[in-house]
Amino acid sequence: MRALDVLVHVRHYAGDSPTFRAALALGRRVPGRLHGLYVAPIPPAAFTSPETVAVLVHESDRRYRGAQSAEAWWQELLAMNAAEGDWTVAQADAIDAIASMARWIDLIVIERAQHQAEAPVGWGLVSRSVLAVGVPVVVVPEGVVFDELGRHIVVLWNGSREATRAVHGALPFLLRAEAVTVIDGEAPTNNGGILHLPRFDLRRYLQAHGVRANFRPFTAESDRGAALMAAVKDAGADLVVMGAWGHSRLTELVLGGATRYLFQHADRPLLVAH
Repeated sequence: MRALDVLVHVRHYAGDSPTFRAALALGRRVPGRLHGLYVAPIPPAAFTSPETVAVLVHESDRRYRGAQSAEAWWQELLAMNAAEGDWTVAQADAIDAIASMARWIDLIVIERAQHQAEAPVGWGLVSRSVLAVGVPVVVVPEGVVFDELGRHIVVLWNGSREATRAVHGALPFLLRAEAVTVIDGEAPTNNGGILHLPRFDLRRYLQAHGVRANFRPFTAESDRGAALMAAVKDAGADLVVMGAWGHSRLTELVLGGATRYLFQHADRPLLVAH
């Protein structure tokens, strides 16, 4: 299998980088080339008045120039860990920069900041990135501690298009996991016998690809997100694979939903796809 091209979004280019640690841990399972990205943002507020344009664009220029010199820091991290990759600095809206690089990337690793854990309505950098890109995203909660990733993977399965895409994206890691647990919450279809669409059989798919998985049935009448998080902890997984925003995004943002809950409260990395 070829090495994956992994985009590592870096919030601070000094000291420890949670996204680098996560990408490195995943690389022990599936080799990857690590493309570090720092974005010097130009917020939309910069263009509200001539005064803010001058101040905010000047600050963005300063960050952009400073981050360019961080390539030596990144290359040192790579060399210390026998990894390969490169360093990119962008000056733009962060979502635009991430989505642009995603065109030639297989996997994105991004940090979920604790001080704004997708609050108050779940429309932060993580959520917007997941919606904007067409590749899987590994969401790393700030401050999470892990020794390895991908040893025991839990798949949160509901039969949705998003969950299916997440499984496809996670397949290289599922193949190399020591244990795979599927929390199976797929509801039986009931269309009155009128429609007979092709059905994706996850058990058969995993078996055909050589992935041995333990299936656990899941039901929850209420607080689905909390119940899913409890099931993940009970399984002892170090990485969760799930679809994101499978229902109406407006419904999940306003009323809440499993995606929003897990983005806010997960204490381990999530590999998600939309």
